[in-house]
Order: sequence, then structure tokens, then C-alpha cells
Amino acid sequence: MRLPTDTVHLKLQTRQYELFGRSLGRGVERRILLIGATSTALWWAMLLLLGMPILHRLSPLLFLVPPVVFVLYGTRRDDTGRMVLAAWRDRLLFHAPARRRPIGNPLLELDNHRSRPVRLLIIARLVTSAPNPDREGGAW
Repeated sequence: MRLPTDTVHLKLQTRQYELFGRSLGRGVERRILLIGATSTALWWAMLLLLGMPILHRLSPLLFLVPPVVFVLYGTRRDDTGRMVLAAWRDRLLFHAPARRRPIGNPLLELDNHRSRPVRLLIIARLVTSAPNPDREGGAW
């Protein structure tokens, strides 16, 4: 008797159920927590390097809303189950100039090799002969 296998459909996700002593209910995927913490740290570092004061009246809006929106939209899943962040990354890599370089011939890429035009000298000789009456059928 052969039992069915669900290995292909099994997706293990680790979840964080408690953070700083506070319950998170059903838990949050640890990957989403990592993406949120990283994006928030990078956003805050950029704002502080640009000189945004922390105690300004718009600071909570500027410091919190963009990372939250980024994480909410970026961690959504598409029809295939991939995060939208993966599609954004693919789009960025596609438009990056390093990905659009033509692939050359590695055999021709020697250290001091310079491409030179190839010049061909073609010589043709036109030979005519008189019809041979000795041949069967006479002239051609």
C-alpha cells in the first residue's frame, strides 16, 4: 500500500508569537519581521543622515509610515506564492545596466587583443574556351 505524499505542498514557516514580553496572537512570520526591521533601520538611518529631526511634529509620520507601507505591500503574496518583494527585485535587476551587457566570445577576449577589420583580397580569373568540334554534339 502506497501512501500519498504532501512533501511538495508542505511549506514550513517559523512564526514569532511573542515580542518583548507582548503576545502577538497567532504570530508573525519571522521573515516578515526581518524584512520590517531591516527596512525600518535603513529608512531611519537615511532620514537621520539627511538631517531630519526626531522631535519634529511630522517625525512620527515620516519615520513610521513609509516602512510600514513598504512591508505591507512588499510582503503580499502573488498567485504563485512569491512575495511582491521578489518581483520588485527582479524588475530592478532587469533594468540594471550590468544585466544588459552583451555576452562576448570568451576565446577572443585576450589581454592585448584589439579587434581589427578583416580585409580579403579576392582574385578571379575568367577563362573562356572555344567550342571543341571533336566533342559529341558539336558546339555547346
